[in-house]
Amino acid sequence: MWMTKMMLMTAALTDAGTIATPSPLLGIWTEINGPGAARIEPCTKKPGRLCATGLARRAKGQPGQVETGLVLSDVTLEGPNLWRGTYHDGKRLLPATLRLMSPRVVEMKVCILMFCQTAKYARAA
Repeated sequence: MWMTKMMLMTAALTDAGTIATPSPLLGIWTEINGPGAARIEPCTKKPGRLCATGLARRAKGQPGQVETGLVLSDVTLEGPNLWRGTYHDGKRLLPATLRLMSPRVVEMKVCILMFCQTAKYARAA
């Protein structure tokens, strides 16, 4: 009897679809060797996508809680440890690539035509 119940529960879970695991990008990140800081979280208007809000940096280098606006939107998983999204520089929307280098470091690459800039961010403690 218990075997039948277990099989029915397993079938129900399979039919319901897979449970999404939280993205390793979620959290607060500070730019290594730069002034940037951002909080990555699920987009409020687009389920299944990530967005980043810029944060002001305090004098000691820690990210503050003053939001400076949306800096990344529509971030989706592209492959293992690779995401694509849209970078907002205040004037333009530019394609961005994020690569998780380790659990504590992410690299963001933003390109305009063939000219690209790369920045590395560390997970804030």
